[in-house]
Amino acid sequence: MLDCDCIKYGETTIPYSISYSRRRKNATIVVHPTKKVEVKVPIKAESQDIRNLIQRKAKWVVKHIEWFNQFQYLDTEKEYVNGETFLYLGRQYRLKIFKSDNEHYARLKGKYFEVAIPSVKGKEELVRDALFDWYQIHANEQIGRIVEVYSKKLGVEKPHFKVKYQSKRWGSCTNKNQLNFNFLIAMAPMSQIQYVIAHELCHIKYKNHSSDFWQSLRVVMPDYELRKDNLRRDGWKYVL
Repeated sequence: MLDCDCIKYGETTIPYSISYSRRRKNATIVVHPTKKVEVKVPIKAESQDIRNLIQRKAKWVVKHIEWFNQFQYLDTEKEYVNGETFLYLGRQYRLKIFKSDNEHYARLKGKYFEVAIPSVKGKEELVRDALFDWYQIHANEQIGRIVEVYSKKLGVEKPHFKVKYQSKRWGSCTNKNQLNFNFLIAMAPMSQIQYVIAHELCHIKYKNHSSDFWQSLRVVMPDYELRKDNLRRDGWKYVL
């Protein structure tokens, strides 16, 4: 169920949409890179309570909208051409494509992502496939190391995990404690990757976002709120 409303903050009108969910326990506000403001709330949330929340957080909302306004456009669609930049662990690398009759791969060399393709026909798809494979392999390696570290810190048995493409989530935890991670998180700085992994590991103990859950996360990551905000701010850039 989706509703829309707006409030005034000084001379600024803030339109926002409301997404209701039976699974959600607490309300949260998301400012998307498109500058759309979305309030995610429990199914029984009252409209006045939602308005009060937006009014209390209006300064924070406007600040985030202004941050996105500094970009002339937010076109994140990749073209897979020489010189285009791609992120890995928070750093930018330029794409360098070359033709190879017998090889098809991507590798990180110095300041470049070098991609070998066997044919110029279907070039974009070949480059994209090579990069997908590279990111999936390296995300798996990075995530595996971090899962091991934070499993010990949280006192949980190291869980089975999968690294795959997910269009809307950075991570998830199943009822059977299998963790799933979006391999695109490998584009983020290490601090944000650690946040996502520690967050999902805490769900092994707590299947919700209760105060106990957040306290458990705070014990092993006192600055988790900063990392969470940075991921929310920068996540739109992590595309392939």
